[in-house]
Amino acid sequence: MKPYTFKSELTFTDILAHGIIWILLTLVTFGLAIFVFPYYLQRFIISRTAVYDEAGRRCGRLVCAMDFPMILGSVLIWTVISIITFGIGYYLFLYRMQCLCMNHTRIVDLAQPIPRLP
Repeated sequence: MKPYTFKSELTFTDILAHGIIWILLTLVTFGLAIFVFPYYLQRFIISRTAVYDEAGRRCGRLVCAMDFPMILGSVLIWTVISIITFGIGYYLFLYRMQCLCMNHTRIVDLAQPIPRLP
């Protein structure tokens, strides 16, 4: 098996714009966007990660294929659990969210177009 390395290609501008959008969404939705934010944060970071081969050449990128309906089903369950447990369940939700994002991540060739996800 070839040794591959991953390198994040996030820029400060990307991070700043993403943060501002989510702060505004959180305010507009009275905090409900916080339950969806961790998925989109992970997907944002994953989708801006490049794959390099042992020679240091960029040979692919990571793509997280989670879409909104998939996220929504999980968020609804974990929102109820978080409310029932007075917020403690949210910490467990973060671990589960990370697992789901990683389970739906794949390495794609650079020649493939980036899929348009909501």
